[in-house]
Amino acid sequence: MEIETNKKSVMLLKVAITLLFASIILPTNIKTIAVVFFACVVLSTISYTKFVFRKGYFLYSTLFFFILILTSFYSDNKTYALRKVTSMSSLVIFPFLFSLLTKDIKSIVKSWNPILLKVYILSVFSFNILPFLYLWFTNYTFSEMIIHYATIVRVDFGKFGIHPIYLSMHTSLAILFSFFVILKATSKRLMALILAIDIMLISFLLLYAKKGPLIALCIILFLALFFKRRDKFFKPFLISIIVLVALTIAVPKTRNKFIELFKMENVQNSTINSTNIRYGIYESAIEVISKAPLLGYGIGDYNDVLYKQYKEEGNKVLIEGRYNAHNQYLSFLIMGGLVVFVLFVFYLLLSIVLGIRFDNQLLILTIIFYGVVMFTENILERESGVLYFSLLTSYFSLFNSKE
Repeated sequence: MEIETNKKSVMLLKVAITLLFASIILPTNIKTIAVVFFACVVLSTISYTKFVFRKGYFLYSTLFFFILILTSFYSDNKTYALRKVTSMSSLVIFPFLFSLLTKDIKSIVKSWNPILLKVYILSVFSFNILPFLYLWFTNYTFSEMIIHYATIVRVDFGKFGIHPIYLSMHTSLAILFSFFVILKATSKRLMALILAIDIMLISFLLLYAKKGPLIALCIILFLALFFKRRDKFFKPFLISIIVLVALTIAVPKTRNKFIELFKMENVQNSTINSTNIRYGIYESAIEVISKAPLLGYGIGDYNDVLYKQYKEEGNKVLIEGRYNAHNQYLSFLIMGGLVVFVLFVFYLLLSIVLGIRFDNQLLILTIIFYGVVMFTENILERESGVLYFSLLTSYFSLFNSKE
């Protein structure tokens, strides 16, 4: 009876984690249910085994978040502090749940890696292509879709709505994961299918034209190529990456985005574009940080303090937009000062070091990808970013061990 129960628990665990890897295609409220379901299944599964807890991993991966919670005590806006802590709670939920898995269960979960990567790739592909086709056939002309699709995904998706920066991140990671799927593929049909999907994903990535994910994708693809430099696919992959860089330069929409980087000025005195807006934000953020460098202003007040700085500087564009820091590192410095910033960077670096030690290439590349994108976005402060950052890094951290 116990054996049968364990089999059922393992099967439920497989369903639960597969659902999480496919959850990009789910509306926001169902995503929450998927996380709760996974938590219940994990707790149910470990109830049949001897209790274990990877306290070392849990501590170093969540310490910065617990310190962030403590900053709410010196925040004036307690309501906003509670809201942000709740929205960022994935940072502690997934490390905790994965820390509870026994050695045997970890081995089983790790063996699903090829399937989970394929599920993620197909889910991201479906979330890109199906809404595009539906809206093209029902609401817009093809030229309108090409020009305005980055706005359409945010406005016309209803409960499935997502900011194009986060969809670009999903798309970039799906391309990265496909690299590893192709390397392990034994079927030529599977390889052909994944390559066809990659071509479509790259097309959508160029359509969104988001600089941060594009730069991060190019960096991690070159690193992945370095890891596999002795593989027979080295030359084809190198050519593919060169073509991606060439397309980014050749396509006017993306080329113009990157040209902005060479004409960067504070938006208060220049053209209004995403690069100049960020430049203005960063100047204001650095000024705010300099006034409370050690402990910051607290998780409840950090956006209010930044907005107050915009007002003091009289920057109308930033005042009207009520922009956050658009840089996760600067945001943490405003929230919790050098204490939180150092702990967070320590977590990222230690994850990479452990990844190198155990040749955990997926963890290394995923951490670097998110680490690069964090220079332009507060991805850990919105569900679309923090849920998948915590899920993927926690899952890939299982591979930081030898059987």
